[in-house]
Amino acid sequence: MSTVPETGPGVRVLSERPSLDLPELPQKPYEFVMETEVESLDKMHKVGRHRQFEIHVDEPAHMKGDDNHPQPLIYLATGLGA
Repeated sequence: MSTVPETGPGVRVLSERPSLDLPELPQKPYEFVMETEVESLDKMHKVGRHRQFEIHVDEPAHMKGDDNHPQPLIYLATGLGA
């Protein structure tokens, strides 16, 4: 196992990463932290930032949004399918 310190802006590894080649479970928990900032713009429009990436979300009109960007749950569903 190897200890990986800070890996870049918005991503931290706080413990030893377990080896994928070992059949047994790691003795210590593995903690991997990804940080993002979220800014509210107008109505339901929000932008999330992680490193150099931006993700815009909005809601449909019936939820008081402008429907100019996908809803937050669409990104979640897409991430699960990726």
